[in-house]
Amino acid sequence: MGEPFPIDAVRAMPKAELHVHLEGTVDATTLLMLAERHGVQPPAEDVEGVDEWYRFDGFPMFLERYFTVLGLIRTPDDFRLIAERYLTAASEQGVVHTEFHVSATGHIVENSKEWGPIHDGIVAGCTAATAATGMSWGLIPDISPHLPAADCLEAMKTVFAHDTTYLAAAGMGGPADTWTTDDFVPIFDLARSVGIPAVSHAGEHGGADEVRFAVEQFGAVRIQHGIGAAQDPDVLQLLVDRDIACDVCPGSNLALAAVGSAAEHPLPTMLAAGVTITLGSDDPPMFQTRLLDEYERAWQWAGLSLDGVRALCRNSLERSFAPREQVDDWLAVLGAG
Repeated sequence: MGEPFPIDAVRAMPKAELHVHLEGTVDATTLLMLAERHGVQPPAEDVEGVDEWYRFDGFPMFLERYFTVLGLIRTPDDFRLIAERYLTAASEQGVVHTEFHVSATGHIVENSKEWGPIHDGIVAGCTAATAATGMSWGLIPDISPHLPAADCLEAMKTVFAHDTTYLAAAGMGGPADTWTTDDFVPIFDLARSVGIPAVSHAGEHGGADEVRFAVEQFGAVRIQHGIGAAQDPDVLQLLVDRDIACDVCPGSNLALAAVGSAAEHPLPTMLAAGVTITLGSDDPPMFQTRLLDEYERAWQWAGLSLDGVRALCRNSLERSFAPREQVDDWLAVLGAG
């Protein structure tokens, strides 16, 4: 039995969360509030029931839950509410900067919404949270690869035509079977042409080739999950050589059976190979987790010391898209801890 997780010391460390989906932060209380607001029958009648509904068997069932939640987020004020609530909760865990993945093409293509009001609602919620907590934040509009690339391109054009001030990156999220059969590359090229870098989900349930593809074809400068890279030493070395961080979510990986058990998680292998790792909660209420829980998993699964945890916090700050001056201030506090 190892040393107990020093939760108070870790809470006090400034840290960034770079892999969390805005829509996936809707907890049971908020879901019921949204259902009542829009006159929709919720999937369960009370908080306990929704929490039970959030327990699922496999990725397809998770996606069904996720898309149900997407359908409940309808107005700019809905987006404002969930953004403000999550940043406020994150700040209580020592988070100083959050980069929200937002299912942009899902809202635009599947739910026929305009990006402008969505964006402005999120910005309003984040701004309110910043005023109360001092939190820093950015947005990562995601492409959903189960949708046709041509539709995603048109949707992302509207994203980039709106205010890009708060866009940290453009992302690829969701199931990835169509990456090599449909052409999403022009979307990332368009993003870079307006000064927006690329990040990408890869190697969650897929293998190392998926990670290589995201790096070489999409030009991803950060990978969400990336655990499949551990299947190929050459891909691990590619991540090291190109200095690409992986935003790993151990609790999500276990909940969605991307790994069979904690003992099988490749986090120790990735750390030993020299891959830069940050930690995220992915969709926290859906996985019954929070960011501090992810640090505890890393502490236990990889046998980390307090210095090892501090290194993960440092990675998260340095690999964020926050202004360098802010990062340096946070690092000074982290180093003094």
